[in-house]
Amino acid sequence: MKFAYFLALLVSFHALHVSGQCNTSFNLALGRPATASSTESAAYPAGNAFDGDMTTRWSSAFSDPQYIYVDLGSTYTLCSVVLYWEAAYATAFTIDISTDAVTWTTVATISGNTSTTNTIAITGNGRYVRMSGISRATGYGYSLYEFQVYGTETTPVCGTTNVALNQPATVSSIQGTGLEANLAFDGDMTTRWSSAFSDPQYIYVDLGATYSLCEVALYWEAAYGSNFEIDVSSDAVTWTPISTITGNTSMTNTLYVSGTGRYVRMYGTARATGYGYSLYEFQVYGVITLPVELLYFAGTLEDNHTVSLAWATATETNNDHFDIERSGDAINYTTLSTVKGDGNSASIKNYQCTDFSPLSGANYYRLKQVDANGQYVYSTVVVVHTPQKEGVGLSIYPNPVLDFVQVAANSSGELIRQINLYDVTGVKLSSYNNSSGIATTQIDCSRLTPGVYLLEVKTNMEVKVFKLVK
Repeated sequence: MKFAYFLALLVSFHALHVSGQCNTSFNLALGRPATASSTESAAYPAGNAFDGDMTTRWSSAFSDPQYIYVDLGSTYTLCSVVLYWEAAYATAFTIDISTDAVTWTTVATISGNTSTTNTIAITGNGRYVRMSGISRATGYGYSLYEFQVYGTETTPVCGTTNVALNQPATVSSIQGTGLEANLAFDGDMTTRWSSAFSDPQYIYVDLGATYSLCEVALYWEAAYGSNFEIDVSSDAVTWTPISTITGNTSMTNTLYVSGTGRYVRMYGTARATGYGYSLYEFQVYGVITLPVELLYFAGTLEDNHTVSLAWATATETNNDHFDIERSGDAINYTTLSTVKGDGNSASIKNYQCTDFSPLSGANYYRLKQVDANGQYVYSTVVVVHTPQKEGVGLSIYPNPVLDFVQVAANSSGELIRQINLYDVTGVKLSSYNNSSGIATTQIDCSRLTPGVYLLEVKTNMEVKVFKLVK
């Protein structure tokens, strides 16, 4: 693909982002792992609400409250949720989001609902999205054909890991043995650094790499600093203040900062007591600075069977190579290819890679940029969707069934190992085993009474559950 195409793609994406429009071109929840507070029976699992099939559904127990949530696999900037209810819909419910499935934030509250289709605009960043049912419209449970989520990938602006933990430290002085510099970075709130009883004094940490900083937290002993500044440096020689504090009266300071550096320093100019400066912990938060200035990273499906990936850098520093990584679930990535970097450059460099055998459905791509010293960082993720390849996967027919159902493995080399038949309560009715494996088989259904059953098929490549109707 030509550079101009990708540049146009980047511009159009930027315009979409700036205008605040919601990208509804891809359902982020499609096929993602789901969790529910309950199910009516084994025939109505949580995953049915995220399978893209409007004939299958999740149904809960017949009580309030109930919930269902989906794991999107990574954090997204969310803009819309669409709920397609069966007749057993919710009259009152909330939409909640979370980054860890533990702490939830409500982003929409619905009451007095009378519709079986709800399109709800939301705002927030999250990996998990939940519908929390408060009251039902019927005596049955909550029942969803589909639960769709829309948004765009988000890049964390601030790390959640203390990057100063156990890193090398330097100080202007220590009060005495047992009060050394490293004790302010050991993660132990019972140990501390303490300086000589004079002004000024400093303590700084070597993070080991250059970080884009967002937060510094200081946990003082009673001998705290009343006037001090937080400085950053790339070489521990030239320092730049990123936060200046005067008249401090607190023994805990959480400082939201903006700056880039490898070394972070607390420089005290006035003590609160006649003693020195004494810190239990000195924490630093941020993300490693990308040593390349990435202009864009884009992927395009070519002729429905290959994916063209392209990216460009404006500048590069110490850049050894890029690993192009691919995933089918946005969680587990493997290296697809490696492209040599330009090393050090101040001009635009264009790169390209082709995936000749993309996965069926969603393909998640990211760049792993690796420095000459082995340090690395990841780009944002690009998603490319391919059509289902002909012949891939398992199939059953006819369905509804009369006397026999045919089970076929359509992929080359895929062999059926085991088939289990269950009723809707989860009771196993029959089982077929074949250690050597076959490609197709028939299951006798002549003795089944009319109703809904579950057919679990295990092959050497996958496990799939079908809803079987008699």
